[in-house]
Amino acid sequence: MAEYFMNTQTICAFFLFVFLASGCASHRTSVLQKSIWESASEILGSMQGEVKDLSLQQIKDTVISNRSKLKTFRAKVKFSLATSDSKGPIHCNGVLLYKSPESLRTIGSKFATTVFDMSIDGNMFWLHIPPEKKFYTGTCSTFRKIETLDIKIFPGDMTSMFNYNALLEGEKTALEVWPTYWFVRIMDIEENDVLPKGNLLIDRINGDAFRCELFHADGSVRLQAVFRDYDAYDGCRVPRKIDVRWPGNNAALSIEFSDIVINEALDPKVFRLTAPEGVKTISFY
Repeated sequence: MAEYFMNTQTICAFFLFVFLASGCASHRTSVLQKSIWESASEILGSMQGEVKDLSLQQIKDTVISNRSKLKTFRAKVKFSLATSDSKGPIHCNGVLLYKSPESLRTIGSKFATTVFDMSIDGNMFWLHIPPEKKFYTGTCSTFRKIETLDIKIFPGDMTSMFNYNALLEGEKTALEVWPTYWFVRIMDIEENDVLPKGNLLIDRINGDAFRCELFHADGSVRLQAVFRDYDAYDGCRVPRKIDVRWPGNNAALSIEFSDIVINEALDPKVFRLTAPEGVKTISFY
């Protein structure tokens, strides 16, 4: 279900780091394309079915209930990244494994060579970059600066695309009803201030979240994500493509899933990553 992927947030920042390390690029291209980000018509126009009428609480309950169906997720992945500094889209293939609520591992490769291997448990992250013989580790809760590449990563956002319940539970929300979708505004309440935290657009036919917008503490846009091409797997509706952009960094990432498997047993050992011998360890605490 789209809700499993709502809070993708700054997942692109991590992949930006990884892909630039791989050194693969083509011709220069425009990073921010407005058609997909500024208009919902492309996605909503292909949907068929009866429009539903639900209250805000019913929408939240449905989203959270459906999310609980996803226990594990495994898929092959294709990444395509564009930044203002790159000469063109940078591509990488890989695999992604997730176990509810906060265990994730993703591995990327180029020309049969591992480019990166990252594991997250919700509190800590471990990132191995074989081409650089470097191993990064630290807490997930803040941006981390990779000095050699001048890139910031936010590892904790990797699992948030699957585990989004905290965004809706216990938060102040408001609903706008549009002809074909619901617009849910999510806010933080701090003393006398009401701060925007995120916007979520959910189609009124299938109940799939197709667009998400998240904000910095100062109210500026931090991340925008679009979820497309849904299919049902073992009772769960999941998008086969996610497009993410960071307006402030002029970076955009496209993620395509294939060979998706839902709710199979995953050995906890696959989420354990340790530094190999002969690599330099860089710690963030």
